[in-house]
Amino acid sequence: MRDLENGSNLKTKKKNTSMILAAFMIFILPIILVFVGAFIGGIIAENIQLASKGTFKIVGGVVGFLLSAIIVKVFDKHSKTDEKAEKIYWDDL
Repeated sequence: MRDLENGSNLKTKKKNTSMILAAFMIFILPIILVFVGAFIGGIIAENIQLASKGTFKIVGGVVGFLLSAIIVKVFDKHSKTDEKAEKIYWDDL
């Protein structure tokens, strides 16, 4: 219980925030961008007045997924590991 003093508690909050951001970037952002891409593909198909909106929705979803892959790759390249963070090993569990 002594480990949870003010200074150590702030480090834990900082570490959790970056983990939440990383989890969002890896798991949630691609799903959101696929749906947004499919939605934009449907809007483009309506404006062009084509009968097959499904093809444009699929292409928009694929473009959204590729865009999310690029964003995750750039995020991974620019993210830094926190050397001061507590390391947990399997043997300790």
